[in-house]
Amino acid sequence: MPPNSSSLIPDRFRAWIEAAEIEVAKAKSSAAARFFTGYLDGLEAGAVTFGTAAFDLLDTEAEGTFGDYGEGFRKGLMNIEFVSA
Repeated sequence: MPPNSSSLIPDRFRAWIEAAEIEVAKAKSSAAARFFTGYLDGLEAGAVTFGTAAFDLLDTEAEGTFGDYGEGFRKGLMNIEFVSA
């Protein structure tokens, strides 16, 4: 059985991700739902891959995305970089 992705997330990112999960729940069925879903996905993907070539690839790919989800995803990745700096 593959590892639970949440178990791969370093503790220093866990509080941010938990806060984003709350925002996604609050934004459900609102205009901001896609942004916050993208933001949470970006945080989770960035937290698991930070410091690897996979993170760099995600960052590069995210630059070409548009729309609320893409903006949220990019913001999530940027926040992982900021926290790690």
